[in-house]
Amino acid sequence: MLTIGEFSQASRLSVKALRIYQEEGLLVPERVDAVNGYRYYGDESFKRARAIVMLRELGFSLAEMREILASAKDDEDLARFFKLRLGEVEKEFSRVRDVRDRLRFFLESEKDGDSANGPSAREISIEPQWICSIRYRGAYADIGSRFSELFKKAARYAAGKPFAIYYDCGYAEEADIEAAMPVRTEIAAEGIACRKLDGGRFASIVHRGSYERIGSAYKALFDWLRDHELATSGPTREIYAKGPGMIFPRDPSRFVTEIQVPVDR
Repeated sequence: MLTIGEFSQASRLSVKALRIYQEEGLLVPERVDAVNGYRYYGDESFKRARAIVMLRELGFSLAEMREILASAKDDEDLARFFKLRLGEVEKEFSRVRDVRDRLRFFLESEKDGDSANGPSAREISIEPQWICSIRYRGAYADIGSRFSELFKKAARYAAGKPFAIYYDCGYAEEADIEAAMPVRTEIAAEGIACRKLDGGRFASIVHRGSYERIGSAYKALFDWLRDHELATSGPTREIYAKGPGMIFPRDPSRFVTEIQVPVDR
């Protein structure tokens, strides 16, 4: 028989943990000295301790370990408990992976916003890209809820900054809008569409500041198009390098928005 100190060293369980497991009825010493209260552990306790260490490493709670040790007689009896635990681990893994990808997306968005171009208009080439999107007809301010849904369902696949596609030729009270997010590959998710968005030649200008003042950037871009004898040939895109913020509100003076208009010479 081993004393509690010896058993602790052999089983790799702390003395504190052994006392807790005794109180919980998980690991009771074979003998307790009636005079001094010293605990003594034998071979059966050692086997049970090894099982407890394994179950603890697999993330089972005290209540679950109590149930397992009370009902399982051999390894085959563990299958039911392990299947349930595996399902919990897979759900948690999916949740943590989603958190990881949303954090990465946030950090990449901040980094990209810091390196956005200055206010001068220019002509750029954009490659076709996969996007996840939600298209709707309504108010411009309603786009935030669409982006929230995209982030929840597709952030782990994100491959760039979120953007909007505006299909109307001008300002509209009930606008035809598509909230979009570039993704690495085609995916399927309920409530959102996924497709390959055409690339091409675009006129681009970066606006720094609130959305209420973005009209001046549009005017500068259209003036530049006229000066360079370029005509627009499709819907406008707004890429939100830095927007209102996903958690804490951002000062609108720090917003960074790139406006892209497809051009046809």
